[in-house]
Amino acid sequence: MLGKVENYDPKKGYGFIRGDDGKKYFVPYCNVNTASGSLSAGYTVEFNTGEGNRAFNVRYL
Repeated sequence: MLGKVENYDPKKGYGFIRGDDGKKYFVPYCNVNTASGSLSAGYTVEFNTGEGNRAFNVRYL
């Protein structure tokens, strides 16, 4: 699925992504698959969904 990073706080270790389905997904640092291990607001990402509203294997396009 594709989405945009709404916000991400590296100090807290989590953030939220708005999926292209209109839903909001929670993403903890352990599910971020980027070189920096962090995300930046406004960037488009690709991710998998899991139980509830969690995003997994989040990566930049």
